[in-house]
Amino acid sequence: MKIFRILFCVTALATSAFCSPGGVLEKVTKIQVDPTVVEQPDKVTDSIAPNLVRFNLRAAIKDAHLEEGSSPVKAHIVLEKYSPENATKKLLNFGSGKNINNVDARLVIEDASGKELANVQFHVHGSVAFTHAEGSAQDRPATSDFEQRLVQEIERLK
Repeated sequence: MKIFRILFCVTALATSAFCSPGGVLEKVTKIQVDPTVVEQPDKVTDSIAPNLVRFNLRAAIKDAHLEEGSSPVKAHIVLEKYSPENATKKLLNFGSGKNINNVDARLVIEDASGKELANVQFHVHGSVAFTHAEGSAQDRPATSDFEQRLVQEIERLK
């Protein structure tokens, strides 16, 4: 019986030592979405890309079961590169209803003082504009590959 207790205590202590504490968004219920930052405008080929990316971030926050609004926790996207596929590939996808883009971006989360809580870099090769997922429009909401990636990153930060 003593051996069982000792093994249990050692296991519990080892587990607590290696378990990571909650993420930076663990107790956050509301996030303020700031405008997209474009550091190098020459690498962003579409003028509506910053607004489209911000719209995706707002949707991803809602999909991650967080509220958007005035909050001490702020989020924004730093858009590093945004370019559509070349004309040949676009022609092959003609009629599919899906525009493919290459996007390099960072999701930045800051606290009220401007201290960076998280800075997650990622690349998306896929849709940024909303398209209906497989199935009918009533079955699923409109999403984009970019939004889905943002939801994954936000969930990891919880």
